[in-house]
Amino acid sequence: MKKGFGVILLVLFCVMCGVFFWSCGGTNPGSPGSGGSSDTGIEATVTAVTHSQPSGDQGDIWEVDLFMDQCDATTVEKWGNDYAHVTFHGNSLNPNVTSTNELFVTNYTVTFIPTQPGLPPIEQLSYSNQTGIYIQAEQDTGPFNFLIMDTGRKIQLQNDIGFSCSFVTTPSFLQTCTQGGGAYKVSTPLLYNMILQMWGQDNYGNNFTVGPIERVIDISDWNNC
Repeated sequence: MKKGFGVILLVLFCVMCGVFFWSCGGTNPGSPGSGGSSDTGIEATVTAVTHSQPSGDQGDIWEVDLFMDQCDATTVEKWGNDYAHVTFHGNSLNPNVTSTNELFVTNYTVTFIPTQPGLPPIEQLSYSNQTGIYIQAEQDTGPFNFLIMDTGRKIQLQNDIGFSCSFVTTPSFLQTCTQGGGAYKVSTPLLYNMILQMWGQDNYGNNFTVGPIERVIDISDWNNC
């Protein structure tokens, strides 16, 4: 009788341990790195991604202008930051029940992976505490703007491949460059795999991720006059 009672206690102990470790693990759906849709009730998907720069909308073409060019004696091309514009859709996991939950993208990173050896590294962009980027059940939302390349990283790339550039403000704002030196003996085009990863929380504090969005970007001296 005592032996049977001991076996029962051992079985109960194992079950309780299993439940404890399962609930404390970091791989459940709501933990960072997973989709989290089973916690939020909404599966976040990306329905459209486009690219723009100061010269205008490029659609799904990812040409990043590395240098500012002078168009003629009095005008220069529009040059500066590049953005991705992302449209989301929320798929309700229970379409028979109207969901009042919302997802809010609060953080994102942009990572650049060279497509070939010898290309200079590009520092990752990382942003937190974003506001106004939301996803709702059974609706399209957006497009929302995500900075993917700023002028500071462009200037660093210019230096890395051997260009010393400066800006003059008179008679107009213009970037002038001289070539020489540089730690990386490469020439344009510079091709990178760009990875945009986003995450955030819902109305109840549950974590979710969406992405990654991946595109090959072509960084060159594009003439956008």
